Amino acid sequence: MGELLIGIALIVLCIIIYSQSGDFPQFNETTLNPGSFPQLIAILLGLLSLILVISKIKDLISQKAELSKMNVREYLKEVLVEYKLVFITLISLFLYIFLMQFIGFIVTTIIFIIVTSLIIGPKKKKDIIVATIVSVVITVTTYVFFENVLHVRFPSGLFF
Repeated sequence: MGELLIGIALIVLCIIIYSQSGDFPQFNETTLNPGSFPQLIAILLGLLSLILVISKIKDLISQKAELSKMNVREYLKEVLVEYKLVFITLISLFLYIFLMQFIGFIVTTIIFIIVTSLIIGPKKKKDIIVATIVSVVITVTTYVFFENVLHVRFPSGLFF
């Protein structure tokens, strides 16, 4: 079901990208304008997403008989158990985005990477130390590169 929703969302995104990329300014009279490449990518991604949606609809139709035997409560319980890590990761992602405004990019990103690695990966002491070192290195490197080389500002909260 999730793949069906992702496929539909990608089709909508492709339509938006295709329509918006036609508005890029053209510098000279050529057949290819600056929006040609994004439009090509949007068409290819849209076709692949359409194939995904069609295949998932076929799968859902074939599984409809099996699902009709279950009631809604049992089905939702089964989905919750099966996708528990996905839901927890999504909640932590939304918390990360929300808290970044108040705490700042560096601290929030370090905490997010550590928490996500603990949710998904093993929880041994060695793995926690490795996740902490990796999160600090990646976050600080990204911050320094984007701030100093690309001059992109990150949210600064209470700490940075």
